[in-house]
Amino acid sequence: MKADETKESCTAESIANAAGERAKYCVDAGVNALNVASGKARQIGKTADSYVRDNPWLVIGVAAGVGALAGFLLRGRRES
Repeated sequence: MKADETKESCTAESIANAAGERAKYCVDAGVNALNVASGKARQIGKTADSYVRDNPWLVIGVAAGVGALAGFLLRGRRES
């Protein structure tokens, strides 16, 4: 009976170690993906900021147009 308990203990321990290693790999991969996405988002933000500063009236016009279109689409039908 002792041999079976030792064998099961080793198997459970090896499974736990493998799960721990897999979890560490997944966390590392997630942190890496977050860093890459954060860097890309920061770069997109800088590009958008630069564009808005270079073309303020164009951006205001586009925003007004999008707002008017959204208002038109969301107002619903009015029946008299």
